[in-house]
Amino acid sequence: MDTLREKLRVALGREESPSLGIIDSRTAKTTQHVDDERGIDGNKKIKGRKDQVVVDTQGLPMAVYVHEANIHDSKGAELAIEKLAHKFPRLKKILADGGYRGDELKEIARKTLGCQLEVVLRPDKTLKSSMSSL
Repeated sequence: MDTLREKLRVALGREESPSLGIIDSRTAKTTQHVDDERGIDGNKKIKGRKDQVVVDTQGLPMAVYVHEANIHDSKGAELAIEKLAHKFPRLKKILADGGYRGDELKEIARKTLGCQLEVVLRPDKTLKSSMSSL
C-alpha cells in the first residue's frame, strides 16, 4: 500500500509523503457466524465492525484500523493514528469530523506524529437557512 501510494502521488506531481490527512469511519454489517469481534454502532444501529481510515488529499489510504462497531470513533482513531507513526515525515495536520472531538486524541496526534488534529464541524443550521434565503 505504501509503495503504490508513493508512486501514484509522484505520478500526480505530488510529494511522496503527504502533509495533510483526513480521518473518518464507516460501519459495516457482519453476519452472526463470523466471530465475536463485532458490536453495535449506536448511532447507525448496525451490528458489525467499524473501519477507521486515514487518507491523503488524493483519497489514497495512509492507514486503516478495523475494530468492533461499538467502540467510539475517538478511541478507534487512536490506533489508526499510531499506525502513521514514522511513516509520513511531512504530515502536519489531520482533518476529522465531530466524532473525533476531544483533547485526548489531539494530544495523541501531537505526541505520536508531531502534527495537529483539527476537528471540522458542520456550519450551524441557522447559518445555512439564512444563506439560502439570499
